[in-house]
Amino acid sequence: MNKKEILIGVISDTHIPSRGPIIPESIIQDFLNKNIDYIFHLGDYTTLDAHKSLIKLFGKDKVISVSGNMDEQKITQILPKTREISIIGYKIFLTHGSGGPNGIIERLNREFNLINYDIIIFGHTHRPLNEKRDGKLYLNPGTPTDKRFTNVNSYAFLKLSQNKVDVDIIYL
Repeated sequence: MNKKEILIGVISDTHIPSRGPIIPESIIQDFLNKNIDYIFHLGDYTTLDAHKSLIKLFGKDKVISVSGNMDEQKITQILPKTREISIIGYKIFLTHGSGGPNGIIERLNREFNLINYDIIIFGHTHRPLNEKRDGKLYLNPGTPTDKRFTNVNSYAFLKLSQNKVDVDIIYL
């Protein structure tokens, strides 16, 4: 992709169908209306059908996912636990995450060698987070469907250009 600006829809912890029958239509419409370049899903789809629904709507090349701790075996067999990608010169690390929300950034840095990454995106805690630390962006979009461990539902947009990184967390 040779664009000057990339817009990524970021979701995690959709827990379909236990927390909802489908990924909320308002999110799908928002992604379509904004003509996103990619979707990052940080795991806990729960079922393969939820993953397939995103691929059917947006295409295999646009949907970039990792598996989470609640994903069924059909998902963990096809999706990695982590991904490393580079977009417009930004090195991005994707993982689901583990443990509680307190100390999550420290835990990620202990578990993975994140020195060479500009952006670290994760889920698991169900709580949105947009934090710059030590020159890195840490982003958790929260969960759009589950109120366990949080009192809000959310997803995010990540906009990348050569000189700027913008995050917009959308609360439902």
